Order: sequence, then structure tokens, then C-alpha cells
Amino acid sequence: MARRRAPVSTDKRFRKCLRDCDTGTPERWQHSGRALECTDTPGILVARATEEHVLDVLALRSLLDGFQLKAGMRFKADYHDAALSAHVTGSYSGMSNMRDFFRIEHERSDAQERAYRRWKKAVRELGARHGSVVIDTVCYDAAPLPRDIPALQDGLEKLVAWYGMRR
Repeated sequence: MARRRAPVSTDKRFRKCLRDCDTGTPERWQHSGRALECTDTPGILVARATEEHVLDVLALRSLLDGFQLKAGMRFKADYHDAALSAHVTGSYSGMSNMRDFFRIEHERSDAQERAYRRWKKAVRELGARHGSVVIDTVCYDAAPLPRDIPALQDGLEKLVAWYGMRR
């Protein structure tokens, strides 16, 4: 008598919902967890990444609270809205290279200039001690070293106060 294999999930409703939802490509989920969320269309679910940013991972580990996460994402939004990149905000060296010759400078739009000024004021508010670790983690998506986590938390707390998120 052949032994019957148990299904992966014993909940038939869950298996049916998972079969009908859009989970994207398998490569999308190599480094992130996912949560199923409802869409505007009844009965259709979509998978949402739970760890899209380094700050999400730190918040899931309870190293950051919700206000710090929102302040960090607002800081990153200003960074992207200002059309900044690593070569603009990174440190410069006196050495010249071939890439400098071909780099094209673009003029910012008014919205980009406003975002840049907000971002620059936030960096000034962070100061030298907290600025580098916050920029590396939030803007460049670099995982902070364990010794830098308290400075990151303090820097994000400064951003929470500067953005006026807590009363």
C-alpha cells in the first residue's frame, strides 16, 4: 500500500490564495521575506517585500522604532528627489581619472533643488558624528557595523525631531 504524502500546507484556503497571487520572479525573493496583501481587485493578492531596505531589516530586529524608520525613509526620499548620487555626496580625492572627463553635469529642476536643500539642511542637523553613518546606511543601503548602530539610532532620532514627527 503506497503511503500518501502530506501537503506542504494543510490549510486549503491558504494554498488556493497562494496559487492565485502574483509573487513575481523567484529571484526577487532571494534576499527578502514576503507578505501577502490584498489589492483593489477582490480575491487578488500581491506579494510585498518585507525587507526592501536596510532600515526595514533593522526595524524587524527591533533596533529602530517606527518614527526612526519613517524619518530615514523621508531622508532617503529627499536624497532621491534631489537626484543625488554617490559621486556627488561621497568624498573627493585630489586624483583625476578618466571618468571625470566624460561626466556630464545636469542642471537641477526647481523640485530637485528644493529636495536638495531639505536634504542638505538635514545633513547639517545630523552633524559630522552622525552624518556619515546615516548617509551610508540610508542613502547608500550599506549595512551598519554593530559599533555604528547606536550612532545610527541617535542620528535617526535627530531626524525625527528635525522633521517634527513626535509631539
